[in-house]
Amino acid sequence: MSIAIRPDIGASARIVQYNRLRYANILINRPVLILVERGTKILRSGEEEWVVPAGGCIALAQGETFDVVNAAEGEHAYEARWIAFEPETVGAFAAKAGQGQPFPRAFPIHGPHKRFHDAFADCAQAITEPGGIPVEIARHRLDELLLWLDLAGGRFAPPRPPGFSDRVRDLISNEPNGDWTSVRLCRLTGVSEATLRRKLAAENWSLQSLLIDVRMSIAMQLLQSTDLSILRIAEAVGYESQSRFAVRFRARFGFAPSAIRGHIRPDPKISASSSPSRHMDCPLP
Repeated sequence: MSIAIRPDIGASARIVQYNRLRYANILINRPVLILVERGTKILRSGEEEWVVPAGGCIALAQGETFDVVNAAEGEHAYEARWIAFEPETVGAFAAKAGQGQPFPRAFPIHGPHKRFHDAFADCAQAITEPGGIPVEIARHRLDELLLWLDLAGGRFAPPRPPGFSDRVRDLISNEPNGDWTSVRLCRLTGVSEATLRRKLAAENWSLQSLLIDVRMSIAMQLLQSTDLSILRIAEAVGYESQSRFAVRFRARFGFAPSAIRGHIRPDPKISASSSPSRHMDCPLP
């Protein structure tokens, strides 16, 4: 298993989780569609709740924060696949006429049309197998999937301008194991250290809290969607010590990294060697 990212197109991965877990305050940093293949996904935001059974799909808006529960089905793992869109793709589609209404947070599709499933699979293939699918066809498939969402009655709102913390988040996400000091970030963003602190504080972040959140969110994705060892995942997000990484992870999510995978071995048919690479920071438990 792996997380596939096709620059300027999008990202896709399959989630496999053996334990029922609750993830708190998950920021959706890219517009995303999640198709539940087995088990149930429950999302909460404020007073709202969305329950997505197997076979259902849900669209999540960029910039929204959710509490997420993935519930396995008996002894079987929870499984889902997600596709994250680049904001520019969503913006271009939003400018076209359609019948769907922009949704503020989430839009569930219960029992989507079979052709929706086909379009989802084609879109995922365009991202995971870039060598055989020209970029023009990949973009056409993304538009087709967005059109199916529109025909179901919903569409992503035009993307909002990125905030300062979004810019910093993207920088860290491209190199999660990097040495992210305030001096380096000031150089890359063109601001002073005082301005860096002030701008992050205005969006309810400190540099340390944002750095930990990005790294732990990427680690969560790697635990769900790859077969990398916990040690290699720790190294991929900037921790030489697996035990220190585990402490940080537990402090962020409330459970150990090993809890995501449980004690059941993955099915060999869905296992493959993987390696960490560039990440699109769109934590999607």
